[in-house]
Amino acid sequence: MHVENKKFGLIFRKVSLICQLKYLQMKDHFSDQAELYALYRPNYPKELYDFIAKNLISKQLAWDVATGNGQIAVELSTIFEQVFASDISEKQLEFAQKKENIEYKIEKAENCSLPDKSCDLVIVGQAIHWFDFTAFYEEVKRVLKPNGLIILVGYGFHEID
Repeated sequence: MHVENKKFGLIFRKVSLICQLKYLQMKDHFSDQAELYALYRPNYPKELYDFIAKNLISKQLAWDVATGNGQIAVELSTIFEQVFASDISEKQLEFAQKKENIEYKIEKAENCSLPDKSCDLVIVGQAIHWFDFTAFYEEVKRVLKPNGLIILVGYGFHEID
């Protein structure tokens, strides 16, 4: 059992290193198809947002990290007083749906302009693999309120004939 844990730890470190190397090489890969991305990116189920709303102590501020076209930010805008939605792609943000209580900003996940202990929720939809994990989680610790939630969302795997 102890050997398996060591193997898992080594595998995790290798995966983490690979993801961090991707991050260091990452450019804005999504601007060229931003309009199509906004039109065809699958939505997340209503149950996700119901879960979020039910499990929060406060609903003042949510940070949608790597928001892309803002699809999560728009849904969160019906739950939260304010939504801060950041992404590195200016072009993606151009196609994001505008709402009065959503602020879109060009920023990296690892270095945002939000004040300390300001967020009730930090959410990432299908983008965590691009981040420098260590720096991102330090940023989350900095901005998340005590008893705040961090939610990492991904799509399920699909099979096609």
